Amino acid sequence: MNPEQQMDLFRQGVQSLGLQLDKNQYMQFELFLQQIKLFNPTYKLVKADADELIVKHLLDSLAAVPTFLLKAHELQWEHPIVCDIGSGAGFPGIPLAIALKQFRFELVERSSRRCGFLRIVCAVCNLSDRVEIVEKDLIEINSTFHFVTFRALHPLVDIIRDIGNITTNDSLIVAYKGRLDAIEEELREVNSLTAIGKSGSESGWDIGIVPVTVPFLGAPRHLCLLKKH
Repeated sequence: MNPEQQMDLFRQGVQSLGLQLDKNQYMQFELFLQQIKLFNPTYKLVKADADELIVKHLLDSLAAVPTFLLKAHELQWEHPIVCDIGSGAGFPGIPLAIALKQFRFELVERSSRRCGFLRIVCAVCNLSDRVEIVEKDLIEINSTFHFVTFRALHPLVDIIRDIGNITTNDSLIVAYKGRLDAIEEELREVNSLTAIGKSGSESGWDIGIVPVTVPFLGAPRHLCLLKKH
């Protein structure tokens, strides 16, 4: 599949998700893809060919856009700040930043090489005014955010306490997850931590699970939403 066909696939996926992107946003996505293809052989950013990159990374990241928009509206956040933990090659942070033009983002990544890549992407895609690259580990973050999100990261039980430290009672965690049974097991472990006061929220977490369909993926995907009691 050549680059033009890949962008056609991407456009079809965007339409299937019910999203409306303008010409400039599509150009930003195309530039983002070009940077990944350019740097991936050296930086080992993602283990995916070009077609998988479209579906497993770009469209998967964008599948949460309706949820972010809905929750920001419900909570009356006009310009919310999203923290993407362990951003890596920029997923989901960069696709979300392109799609959600009223949002601001902090992409947290401890690898200096990957942070360098992300800064290049922000410059090339004209995102530097809304996206900050933070070269730190999660435990070093002192700020709090409206949203905290992550994809390819540890199970919830491994990081929920540290994430609790960067969220307020109003903040919302949006975790990209796969099978429902695996999510339920993770949540049982989080509840066990709450019982002994080690889950990052003394009174526990309100939990919601949102099924999402990623176009052309053919695998179960869910968003796990967590908010402090």
